Amino acid sequence: MLTAAEAMAQCTTKSIPLPDAALLTPPPGSSCAFQIVSLNAAPSQLDYERQCHRDAGVILRDRLLQLQALVGVTVKAINLVCPAAVSTAQLGSKPSIPLPRRTLMTPLPEFDCTFEDSSSAAGGDASPTPAQAVAAVRMKLDYERQCYRHNEIILRNGLEQLQAAVGETIKAVTGNDRSAASAANGNPAATQQPAAATQQPLAMQRPAAMEAQANDRASRTQQAPCAAFSSQGRCIGRDPDARIRSMMSHDRTE
Repeated sequence: MLTAAEAMAQCTTKSIPLPDAALLTPPPGSSCAFQIVSLNAAPSQLDYERQCHRDAGVILRDRLLQLQALVGVTVKAINLVCPAAVSTAQLGSKPSIPLPRRTLMTPLPEFDCTFEDSSSAAGGDASPTPAQAVAAVRMKLDYERQCYRHNEIILRNGLEQLQAAVGETIKAVTGNDRSAASAANGNPAATQQPAAATQQPLAMQRPAAMEAQANDRASRTQQAPCAAFSSQGRCIGRDPDARIRSMMSHDRTE
């Protein structure tokens, strides 16, 4: 049976692959806002922001998936090389090397931001006037713009949380490098890590099961309610994605 110090001495960068530092750089802020956007914004303005937020989401998702894959390799190596360092078998014990929560390692589902226009299928409505047609296009673009924007927000938040959690893991592993070097130089006391280095951040102590339940409750809402009505009260557009409905509703009340 390895002692705690011996187990930690094996958890160094010589045996634990770490993610590429480039993937740990905070993502740049969003710059998709058009210079002038009003309630009667031109469709071209709304379309610009819609495409910008969509493209930003694609970039963030790709970066998040890359980081999740590399962190998965890191976590697997830690569990294999030094499982005692992440064990919490004893009541009240904390892992010497904190690992990201499982929910942060789960790929986020892709959002469907397509505005479902059902007006053409409605048989009783007269043909729209040019002004009504422009208003319908503006409504579609604005709705999809908000959907893609919130998709970008969710992806950015997930990436930043994972980067912060991985930073704590890397700090612990590289701290073991220094401890191992000090021990090799005849200073065994240095193998004992400072208490602060072994503390798991409060945000990472929440059980993964609780996180999963919270996410599940947030996603279980009514499916595709009507988002827009015609002058006769007929539904002409469906909510594109239930998972971001509450966020978009919050925006409209501000």
